[in-house]
Amino acid sequence: MFLAVLVLCVLGLAAGTLLLRSVPVAPDGEISLRHRVSVIIPARNEEKILPRLLASIQPEQSMETEIIVVDDNSTDATAEVARRAGATVLQGSTLPAGWTGKTWACAQGAEIAQGEMLLFLDADTWLAPEGLHRYLSAWDEVADRQMALSFLPYHVMKAPYEQLSLFFNLLMAFGAGGFGAIGSPRLFGQNLLISRELYNACGGHSAVRSHILENFAMAERIEAVGGRCVCLGGRETIHLRMFPEGLAQLCESWKKAFADGAASSDGVVLSCSIVWLSALCTVFLLLCFAPWPLRALAAILYLAAAAQVFSFARQVGTYSFISALLYPIPLVFFFGLFGSSLLSRALHRQVSWRGRRV
Repeated sequence: MFLAVLVLCVLGLAAGTLLLRSVPVAPDGEISLRHRVSVIIPARNEEKILPRLLASIQPEQSMETEIIVVDDNSTDATAEVARRAGATVLQGSTLPAGWTGKTWACAQGAEIAQGEMLLFLDADTWLAPEGLHRYLSAWDEVADRQMALSFLPYHVMKAPYEQLSLFFNLLMAFGAGGFGAIGSPRLFGQNLLISRELYNACGGHSAVRSHILENFAMAERIEAVGGRCVCLGGRETIHLRMFPEGLAQLCESWKKAFADGAASSDGVVLSCSIVWLSALCTVFLLLCFAPWPLRALAAILYLAAAAQVFSFARQVGTYSFISALLYPIPLVFFFGLFGSSLLSRALHRQVSWRGRRV
């Protein structure tokens, strides 16, 4: 029986190769056309992290760039910080019924933007050196104004607790990136480069106003009007540190929408992810409880599983080998927080983010 379970685990781990093969990065090529780009940043109480993003936006002679920070009714110095950095600050109006704070802020920013290209960036991201150049280089390589381009931000971590995001980040890559043999690109919520023409054609953020995971809904709208989504890896282009304020912030962020993300995922990708996660769990249980000599085989399989997790993880963030070797810890954390998110969804409970109920 134990041997049969080991064989099933091997097959389950093999399913992981269908979910992620490699995460392609943006080319470092020449920008063939001159672009007018409006960078739109929705910001709510971001005075501490906004300067890093604003300082990282480095336009070149091959582009005309305006930077718009939409102050989403902040109670701190977000607006003043943005002005000092030279950005245009738009004071967001009162949130209308039926909108999320982010979609409303993005829609207001797009309304006043002058560029032919719209680049939406979350305030907790920042561009790598040459990052803006890589965005437009990737765009020019495809040369399709019916394309929406989004990057999986490379997750930079500094504190040990941030390593607990491991499986959340991996499943986000599986579900939205189209980086494997199954699934298709669905956009990432932290950034979006889109032509004004396609943005207006798909209805913009007004069409996805009520969605917490507006990226999934936006991808569907784009495809419905004949557009297409392209996703790349953000290493060397756009970075992200999601949870500098502590473990509570990490839990609050992932809990607020991850169950909705699973519900919105492609069915085949979701099923394959469940098989892969189940195999990881079972390998660890076999390592703990299988009789000898099968436990030795389980140990070999466990090391193979940890190596696979590490190879995936290093493509999406600065995850350590220790986190991969001890993957049952972030995996148990994932199951616990995901279960809590499912319960909140089932009971129609709202959670808070940035002082606002979502």
